[in-house]
Amino acid sequence: MRPQVLLLALAVLAVLAALPLAHGQGASPWPCCDKCGVCTKSIPPQCRCQDVSPTGCNTACKSCVRSTAGFQCADSITNFCERRCTAAA
Repeated sequence: MRPQVLLLALAVLAVLAALPLAHGQGASPWPCCDKCGVCTKSIPPQCRCQDVSPTGCNTACKSCVRSTAGFQCADSITNFCERRCTAAA
């Protein structure tokens, strides 16, 4: 096998391994984050989001914390801050 083909195959495999897996029947728009908190320096990073919702956390959130400002998901999730929940201004 040519070295270029092998390198390309490894690069594609690495990209696919870094993608979050979809839960359930279809891909969910979660996890997403508008206000990113702390991320680890690992590759891929594990991040916490500082978004607060007045109505509660996404059902996929395992650790929903309630405060005076609303609800916040306290999970550390791979690439949590990679996608915004709302369009950038």
